[in-house]
Amino acid sequence: MRRWDPIGIAPGEAGPADEYDSYAPHIVSMVAKGCSMEALSDHLEVIRVERIGVEANRDRDREIAGEILEAIRQKAV
Repeated sequence: MRRWDPIGIAPGEAGPADEYDSYAPHIVSMVAKGCSMEALSDHLEVIRVERIGVEANRDRDREIAGEILEAIRQKAV
């Protein structure tokens, strides 16, 4: 979540380390239920645009969705 950083505050460096942590439980739940990269990317976009209120960045959300899926699924093995 810290690498995603849609508002550019550098969590843990210039901003609070837990800035995006509130979004993590639902994301982990989505991955545990077998969501696709596209579904996770769409969810990140909803958070970015509707909750945080910044412009969409589809490519970045897709990149981070892939990283999240890989990281969580590797830990589950």
